[in-house]
Amino acid sequence: MKHLTATRFRVGVLAVFLLAFAGFLYSCGGSETATTAGSTAPAAGVYITDDVTDAYGQVIVTIYKVEFVKAADKSAVTAFESAKGLTYDLSELSGVLEKLGTLPEGTYSGVRITVGEELILVDKSGVQISPNPTFSENAWTTCSSGTCVIDIPGAANVAGTERVVLDFDLKQFVYDPGTNTVKAKVVLDADGSEYKSYQEIKEDDYELKGIIRSIATGEFELTVLKADFIPGSNVVTVSAGDSVRFTCDDDDERAACGISGIADLQVGMKVEVDGTWNGSVFLATKVEVDGDDDIAAAVCDVPDRSVTQFTGLTVQPELEATAYTIDSNTYSITVSGVTILITRETRIENETGGTDRIICADQIPASSGSVEVEYYKALDASDNPVYISYKIEFEDE
Repeated sequence: MKHLTATRFRVGVLAVFLLAFAGFLYSCGGSETATTAGSTAPAAGVYITDDVTDAYGQVIVTIYKVEFVKAADKSAVTAFESAKGLTYDLSELSGVLEKLGTLPEGTYSGVRITVGEELILVDKSGVQISPNPTFSENAWTTCSSGTCVIDIPGAANVAGTERVVLDFDLKQFVYDPGTNTVKAKVVLDADGSEYKSYQEIKEDDYELKGIIRSIATGEFELTVLKADFIPGSNVVTVSAGDSVRFTCDDDDERAACGISGIADLQVGMKVEVDGTWNGSVFLATKVEVDGDDDIAAAVCDVPDRSVTQFTGLTVQPELEATAYTIDSNTYSITVSGVTILITRETRIENETGGTDRIICADQIPASSGSVEVEYYKALDASDNPVYISYKIEFEDE
């Protein structure tokens, strides 16, 4: 994806959250199953995309349902539905096709897309619009109870051999700062003829990034920080059999990796995992330990909090500032008015004063020339929204 909460969300956390993931932010034929109203007729694939544009830095939207309206009796055929929703960074769908579901061939008179009423919008300079804007109501968009339905009228003769493409054309997304709303326009191409040069994102090959939370024979549990799909939870079981390749990631500057099998892994290591998703278990083909410090870093005694205590990790736009405050009691950092928790998995880099080293939360400098924070939005054990850092970097100006 460009899913986030757990899907293909290539948002940098994320990344996610993601990811985000998720996912977010993490983006992707996610874990939800598309339906086709029980039909046995030949079915066409239903895809989403964004026409090539650089109108926005990020446009993060959650899709809950896609219905096609039959021309004959106006009944609805559901091509995709997810109660949790799949969250996409639409800007990362530029020039590619992401499969959502399938649709029986036939004649349709329109499409209804249900999306979350609120979206995350980042302009071309990297500044996030705050508070988050909402979709505006108009002749083709109605909103209620936190969701909006976008109607796309027009006759569509769908053949089972074709791709049906829904283009979230960001060039036609118009932001109104006066009302803090976005007028969205989605374009339907019933045979995909306008998008034949677009590459399809395959559903079976994915990458996960995360932190190992437990290890068992032939498998380990991973708290997902970033994903190419939405597994439905930020904790995924990874099956790692004898054929899996274990190594260190390419940017590790180590004479010897020291990772050759599952026995060399440790709880708390950050890893990147390539493989396939079968709906319940991630089947690894390669496991890379991510970062030299994950193998040989000093153990930090504080804070006594883990990212594994939080759910629904969604990558947020990176914060960068010249001023910040640290709360040593709660182990949190406040940057540009946003208070973000630090966990024992947070990677804290101190590059001030000619140094370049990984530090613990109780060693954070009182001031520096600049600070960069990469973080997620998440839910705590009481389902309260919080922000969780996954990387903090301090530098001289």
